[in-house]
Amino acid sequence: MTTDPERTAFGAPNIDLVSRSQTQAVTLFGVTLGGGVWQVTRDGRFYGHYMTGQPAFDAAEAAARAVVASGGAADVLWHDRRPGIDPSDRAKGPTVALVGAMRTMEFRAGSTRIVP
Repeated sequence: MTTDPERTAFGAPNIDLVSRSQTQAVTLFGVTLGGGVWQVTRDGRFYGHYMTGQPAFDAAEAAARAVVASGGAADVLWHDRRPGIDPSDRAKGPTVALVGAMRTMEFRAGSTRIVP
């Protein structure tokens, strides 16, 4: 957020609430398992089928890194099916388990190492 001290307080707001990085569209890659086949989507559209999970994640990660290398931003989303205890339910005892959670891995310029 920035303010311009030379700008009058009257009229349009004196605050820039949205920075350039926030307005950039993020490419969304999804990794899902359905019917025994792993599927990768890019912005909701088919990107590839894989017989096992690791190649699907590898493909989504490589595609996300390619988006970042070309100046964009990308997220890889997947449903983590591993059971775990929800921290808010610890007081209820060990019988309450979180069945799975949505996970996101973010790829952004400057925070993602690009290996040629």
